[in-house]
Amino acid sequence: MIMDLLFGGDYCLNEEGASFEAKSASGGIPLSVWESYSAFANSFGGTIVLGLEETEDGRLLVKGIKNTDKIVNEVWNTVNNPQKVSCNVLKSDDVKIAEHNGKKLVIINIPRADRHDCPIYINDRMNGGTFRRNGPNDYRCTKPEIAGMMRESADMPIDTSVLEDFDMGDIDRSTLSRYRTFMRLGDEKHIWNTVPDNEFLRLIGAAKKGEDGNLHPTLAGLLMFGMEYRITCEVSDYKLDYIEYMKPGVEWEYRIVSGDGQWTGNVFDFYTSVSNRLGMSTGRPFAIGEDWRRVNDTDIDKALRESLINALVHADYRGRMGVRIEVRPNVVTVRNPGLFRIPIQEAEEGGYSDPRNPTLAKMFSLVGAVERAGSGLYRIMEIWKKNGFEQPLIEESLNPPTVKVTLIMKMDPKTSAISEEEKILGLMALDNGISIEKVSKETGIPKSKVEAAVKRLRDRGRLERTGGKKGGRWIVK
Repeated sequence: MIMDLLFGGDYCLNEEGASFEAKSASGGIPLSVWESYSAFANSFGGTIVLGLEETEDGRLLVKGIKNTDKIVNEVWNTVNNPQKVSCNVLKSDDVKIAEHNGKKLVIINIPRADRHDCPIYINDRMNGGTFRRNGPNDYRCTKPEIAGMMRESADMPIDTSVLEDFDMGDIDRSTLSRYRTFMRLGDEKHIWNTVPDNEFLRLIGAAKKGEDGNLHPTLAGLLMFGMEYRITCEVSDYKLDYIEYMKPGVEWEYRIVSGDGQWTGNVFDFYTSVSNRLGMSTGRPFAIGEDWRRVNDTDIDKALRESLINALVHADYRGRMGVRIEVRPNVVTVRNPGLFRIPIQEAEEGGYSDPRNPTLAKMFSLVGAVERAGSGLYRIMEIWKKNGFEQPLIEESLNPPTVKVTLIMKMDPKTSAISEEEKILGLMALDNGISIEKVSKETGIPKSKVEAAVKRLRDRGRLERTGGKKGGRWIVK
């Protein structure tokens, strides 16, 4: 969509920033336009307006362009010349002519490029001709940044690569045993349950035969079942970090971090430890049955685990930084290295998935951790909406490339589609020891109305109470 332009007299009121660039173009299209084209395409998209001149006081004066048709033709000729621009990402309606006070402007909307087309570079020079956007400026990408974009453009998933320098002794057998137990509990008749370990690893994509004819771990297998000190031999910036900040003034209270020598440090053991801990950190711990299945599991618990799975499956383990989960009172923040591989809007709507590590996704699916491809972020959004919580905050950053999802477990006062009863149930599902007074305070519903709603919910079987007024617990049906 073309950015809306705002005007005041002879000036454009838009400010140059991460998604807006103004150029004079009085003597034709300046070469810097194509640096901005590359930067916007390799970042999150943006708009370039030709015919605006920056004055000494920093304002954007509408100067206009006399021969707009010539400028438009030059734009199309350049983006379709592979020696000038590596790939044309523009559609027919992305270049338009606008007019203000009789002066014409050329507006170029540059969408975010598909990962298969990146990096977008100029002058037939990938190194030195690839740019990204940082605030109001374009910057020349480094070789590691370009290498990251090249990894993303490949159709062959990187987690399927065979690690010839590793052998099957690099698989931690205790982790593998726990994984196979989870899989048997989920499907006791699965035909892979009885095969030997190495054959099982080959079947799930954790191992492949190398050029020497021997079985070696894949990157997915090493990440899922390896020891941290061996994983970092292949993935130097590998790190998994779960940390709880539950009291003001306390740096942290509880932490699970790879590399501390206290556990394997692999992806599967991190998942099992953190997924159990997430339920306790929200203030309503769930019980674990003898068969490892969760008792009294709520949709909020499922959404939190879904966010953990998303981070582990979509992480760019060869990128900078690692996977980090931060827990604060009523807030869980999940961050992973690597950008979205599909538009955020498509991810929120669900139905389409492009996991960075599909073999890891398959492994989680086999133990019942992933219900349906392409539903992760959509399910989280729906559960948060259902419970009347503030909408999850989803952010992408370029330096380094990361995705951060912030889940706020507080009622959104603007949410009018959620009934008072559902708001009450949502809070009680989150905190089964919450008092009527606190429910009233959190939802803004008068105490008398909360009491009346609780009575109706109990009469209809939606809500039960165990124990007395002090120390009792709510059970949401």
